[in-house]
Amino acid sequence: MGCMLRSDMMTFCDIYLQPETAFEIVSQLGEMGCAQFVDMTPDVKPFQRNYVTELCRCAEMERKLLYMEGEMQKDKISIVEYNSMEPKALPLHETTSLENVLEKWENDVLNMSDNQTTLLKNYLELTEMSYVLNHIGPMLGESDKAEDIFGKAAGGDTGFLGRLFVITGVVKRSRSFPFEMMMWRVSHGNIYYRRASQDAILQDPNTGQDIRKVAFLAICQGEQLSARLEKVCSGFHVNLYSCPESFNERMDMMVQLDLRIADLEKVMKKTKYYRCKALRTVSKQWDPWMVQIKKSKAIYHTMNMFTLDITRKCLIGQCWVPDLDLPRVEDVLTRVSENAGTNVESFLLKSNDADEPPTYHRTNKFTRGFQALINAYGDSTYRELNPGLYTIITFPFLFALMFGDVCHGVILLAFAGWMISVEKENMNKTSKNEIWNIFFGGRYVILMMGIFTLYTGFLYNVFFSKSIVLTTPYWKNTYDLKTVEENQYITLNPVLETNAPYVFGVDPVWALAKNKIMYLNSLKMKMSIIIGIVHMMFGLCLSLFNHTYFKRYYAIYLQFIPQVLFLACLFMWLVILIYMKWFMFSGKYVDVKRGAGCSPLILILFIDMVLLSTSKPVEEDCDAYMFASQEKLQRLLVVIAVICVPIILFGTPVYLNKVYKKKKEEALKKISQFRRYQRRDSDKRAEEKILAEVAKYSASFGELMIHQAVHTIEFVLSTISHTASYLRLWALSLAHEQLSEMLWVMVLAKLGLRDTSMAGGPKIFVIFAIWAVFSLSILVVMEGLSAFLHTLRLHWVEFMSKFYTGSGYPFKPFSFRALLTGEGKDDKSEAMCKKRPTAY
Repeated sequence: MGCMLRSDMMTFCDIYLQPETAFEIVSQLGEMGCAQFVDMTPDVKPFQRNYVTELCRCAEMERKLLYMEGEMQKDKISIVEYNSMEPKALPLHETTSLENVLEKWENDVLNMSDNQTTLLKNYLELTEMSYVLNHIGPMLGESDKAEDIFGKAAGGDTGFLGRLFVITGVVKRSRSFPFEMMMWRVSHGNIYYRRASQDAILQDPNTGQDIRKVAFLAICQGEQLSARLEKVCSGFHVNLYSCPESFNERMDMMVQLDLRIADLEKVMKKTKYYRCKALRTVSKQWDPWMVQIKKSKAIYHTMNMFTLDITRKCLIGQCWVPDLDLPRVEDVLTRVSENAGTNVESFLLKSNDADEPPTYHRTNKFTRGFQALINAYGDSTYRELNPGLYTIITFPFLFALMFGDVCHGVILLAFAGWMISVEKENMNKTSKNEIWNIFFGGRYVILMMGIFTLYTGFLYNVFFSKSIVLTTPYWKNTYDLKTVEENQYITLNPVLETNAPYVFGVDPVWALAKNKIMYLNSLKMKMSIIIGIVHMMFGLCLSLFNHTYFKRYYAIYLQFIPQVLFLACLFMWLVILIYMKWFMFSGKYVDVKRGAGCSPLILILFIDMVLLSTSKPVEEDCDAYMFASQEKLQRLLVVIAVICVPIILFGTPVYLNKVYKKKKEEALKKISQFRRYQRRDSDKRAEEKILAEVAKYSASFGELMIHQAVHTIEFVLSTISHTASYLRLWALSLAHEQLSEMLWVMVLAKLGLRDTSMAGGPKIFVIFAIWAVFSLSILVVMEGLSAFLHTLRLHWVEFMSKFYTGSGYPFKPFSFRALLTGEGKDDKSEAMCKKRPTAY
């Protein structure tokens, strides 16, 4: 098993495959998903690679399946999901048979689709003609003497008597007004133009979508004007239809059209039936066919990354494999070679000729969501400490500090619990709803946030903004109901009205106190400072383990220790002052100087400490400091913090400049020796490595100083800004609680619970529904999203910046699972076939 503490150890391997077993080996490696292949021939053009013909055959079969999928979507035919074991990749000897099957089905569907399109075009023409006769015919009158008025028809769609021409047809409704304006302009107003009173909703034979059209009648004078108007009709894609002159002829044509339309509808219905029957047959096998083709296509694409040896009898490739998976990969090579009965087995060799390894963190369904939060910031540098392990606890805890409410935590728990209960049905399904994918992927993150929200809710003693009494309160409430109603709030006497300390969390009596907001402000603000400084100090301590693991021992003395001292001398001292104030000053002490009124203001003390000035007491009878020699101690801490800054600034550049000069001289000596005596190819590779080292150690002292100056300024300033940034824990917690209280008081209590009339009973149901909707949408969803984003920022910026670089690149193995779920989509194979359209 892997460990989330650091990424898995990776091995760069040279893999040698026999051509007859290469397909099966790569297929099984794709099922395992534990090898990331490296392109051996990046300079070779895609269409010149070894398996481009097979790849294009797979791409063509995929195109046919996608075409049939589009046809199924037109007829609203759903694809039958393949519930059995996932099919294996399609070997080369089975490709031809599947190609023939798909070609047959594609031709059948194409022929039926073309026939259906032709029938739809004919149906559209007949329907439009019937529409024109029904709506334009009455405008021509019912007299049989129309022949004497208009004369003999000319051209099939125009008729004239003397100098009059009649044009009838249909135009799209969206273009009817511009069409009418153009007809008027071309004819200079010498036209009689009428539109039908009702539009016709017709179906486009090519797209299947509804189109709205309207019939029109145009009568003009002169053959030239008629020709110009027909050109206008052609430009607007108007369908023209001839209208018989006499009433009897129009009625006969309408009867014939109705008969033809009825016959055509029967033919269309039968054609669609056979087309849908064929598509339903394909839909039952579409899913396994597509899986097989995608797998085969991915295998050939991966095999194109290999190179052939001189004898063209061996495929040579390179790949990254996690150390824990090396035995499994070697077992696959041996087993496939034995089953194929090859004379030479395929094998794997470890290689040292590689760049920085990829980063791979093994996760399960519980840790995957937390690791995704870290990867969204940046992938870990190889073998760097992984913040995802600590995020499992710190992320939901900081979220809960801003979202503390027991009832809201129960809602989160219920939602997460429901998603976990249905995870078996949805684990292997790919949904097109991105919001659902995000929530479902983070179901265990939501579960942990709900659990910690329950804890902080009990700590704050908040249940939908209300407090409950779990044990005997520390404060005694000596007021009766009448006094409370008159004064609205009670005043707490710390000397007389107390019991034993409240067992856990905030005392419920504080909900009735006048100074409730002041108390919560003070408590949560100090709590935010304490938690923030401890969180940042923890991040700094983690950098020690990175320095030790990567053997950067100089950084321990020149960076880690000065940074810890700087943070501790200033801000850890601030935490100590907060605890001292809590324990040393109280309203129950008889001594005036130990009373609450004489407690020093910590913010003023801290500002005076940084400015090296003397603090003044809050009152004349009080002490300015909490203990003797505090001023001297604070000045000493400031001096230590100031001394740490030049150590951080100059220490690392001076040391690295000295080390780089020495290593550069050694590398240059090795190069001169190689060039003088060695001429083999292996020695040339070693020479290239040494040249890379020379480039690495060629950084000047000025470059090192600039880099370290930026780092130092960022650390010193961010120490202050990051500490202030943790105050968002206080601000969002207070805002969440006050907003919840406002909804309770202004909506549920004022409008519903306080209504004692007869209408109050039914009214409470409506008010409760409104309050529930607002609570769920605003307090849980919107406030929850806000707290989530603020928590994410505290981890990315304030915590991870202390030890995490995130400059690595992820391990992306050749995996069928990633391919089929859309994570491993690659368009290079399509590019190959586009550049070589005649691959076979």
